[in-house]
Amino acid sequence: MLIRQMSKIFLVVVLMSASVAEGQYVGLDFYGNLSDMARLDGNTESYYISSYDRTGGNNDGFTGKYSALYVDDNGEQVIFEENSPGCIYNFWFTGNRMRPDCGKIRFYFDGEKEPRIDIATDDIFTGLNPPFVYPLVTHANISSGGVSCSMPIPFAKSLKVTTEKRAGFYNVYYQLYKDKNFSSWTGKEDYSFLKNIFESCGKDPKQRPADQLARKTVTLALRGNSEKFGKKTEIFSTEQGGVIQHIKINPLFPIDMHTLNKTYIIITFDGQEEPSVNVPLGPFFGSGLGEADMKGLFTGMSYSGTYYCYFPMPFKSSARIEMQNNSGNVTRSEISGRATGGRYFCEIGYSNEIMKETEAGEVGYFGARYNKAWPISERNDYVLLDYAGRGAVIGQVMTVEPVHLQVRSWWEGDMRISIDDDEKPRFNGTGHEDEYQGGWSDFWLENPYSQPLFGLPKTSDVEFHTERVNGSATMYRFWPGKIPFKKRIRISSEHGSENGVTANYSSLVYFYYLPQ
Repeated sequence: MLIRQMSKIFLVVVLMSASVAEGQYVGLDFYGNLSDMARLDGNTESYYISSYDRTGGNNDGFTGKYSALYVDDNGEQVIFEENSPGCIYNFWFTGNRMRPDCGKIRFYFDGEKEPRIDIATDDIFTGLNPPFVYPLVTHANISSGGVSCSMPIPFAKSLKVTTEKRAGFYNVYYQLYKDKNFSSWTGKEDYSFLKNIFESCGKDPKQRPADQLARKTVTLALRGNSEKFGKKTEIFSTEQGGVIQHIKINPLFPIDMHTLNKTYIIITFDGQEEPSVNVPLGPFFGSGLGEADMKGLFTGMSYSGTYYCYFPMPFKSSARIEMQNNSGNVTRSEISGRATGGRYFCEIGYSNEIMKETEAGEVGYFGARYNKAWPISERNDYVLLDYAGRGAVIGQVMTVEPVHLQVRSWWEGDMRISIDDDEKPRFNGTGHEDEYQGGWSDFWLENPYSQPLFGLPKTSDVEFHTERVNGSATMYRFWPGKIPFKKRIRISSEHGSENGVTANYSSLVYFYYLPQ
């Protein structure tokens, strides 16, 4: 057995890997309590570490200069070290020929001298060495150029992770906790529950699904109908509190990218002056390039089936969901003259039980924000979200369309997330393909993929031009445990290294928030 101190995996499904006194659920516990995603906990912070170039340049892993924090007394390359309770939710590598080439990876828990995990890095991602099994791990032919592990690994006191040899590109997404009681990873955890919900994307992963359904077929007016065009069409409303458990929409006509980006879904809770959600259908369900085979854990769509969203959306007294054809706002620089509309079958699943504030945290509203810059050329980051207040981000969708094929390398832009009073970004990535768990742009663009927590579900106009592949791409990522913020959050991305590439960017961010 490649992993030390592991006993046989239990056969009984265990939903909890940690005993949490209150607040944020940790590790497997998060996935076992997805119905409580709207609760906002004040004792959790999310972090991201990567091999990004600390000088602001593009040496993010090519030479390995920033691919370790330091070398310890045993000559091991330390890539992660925290001395407080926490949980790694995801880690990713790429390497030469799409295989990590940094030798063994070792996990030292709670100050122990011997690693509890000691395994060749490449062997983790084959999916053949339990508990590192597909789809909890993916190799480079699945996540297109990158290798990724989404198996939660909690640590009660501290954790140090080392590689035998210098890594290349890598990133780790994790959380740290205060005043929480839970156990470190032992190797005895049963991940079959998580494996099952990852393999069942398209079904509601929550433990308390809808107990009531509202179904309706609506027709949105085409532009030629001047009397009805542009008016909002209600698909659901209620005047009592509860939780929207799912939204499913099925277009009953051949739908194109333009229609999906110009038809909006609008969600208003508790008589708000401004809706919590007012965004295009395509990005809301996971793709900014039209219909795609997108099989995310929380949102998704397909070319021939229903689009779905399983984020719980609590409200106290009322909720209203509408759709609107916004193609009348088309400008000449877009696809002028096209009319959108059509019939949609809609299903809303909901419950009338009101989520109440508890010691586990206050209950936030669900929100989604859409932004675009067509094109962005200035030497500033493209901003996905800049929100002041308290809340937690749960995921994002981003679409990039090059202005023409000769303008490439937009993917070298790094993601940056600043939280509260951070003097510098707490999250700093190494490029678009890396942040969405792929790798090596040519291979990445030519091989779309969709996994429960991340993906590149669709590319278009991909061509080989002057020794490089270029084209348009839409990508998504969900953040298990959520990224909490108390005062403010700003999510942005470079467009090319040091913002040096002009391209068309659009995005959508899913989050929970407390009203101001």
